[in-house]
Amino acid sequence: MAHHSRSHRHRQEGPCHFSLMSLSATRRLLLAAAPLGTLWLAVSWAAGWWG
Repeated sequence: MAHHSRSHRHRQEGPCHFSLMSLSATRRLLLAAAPLGTLWLAVSWAAGWWG
């Protein structure tokens, strides 16, 4: 029994494989950094570092 699915194909020889992987990695990094940046802004504003 072959396990094939039409919508999910792995083609490493495609030109956009690496760019898609790096884009998803960048998106994961941004999604992880966004709450940390928001928390840092809230803490710095509460501490009165903005004047």
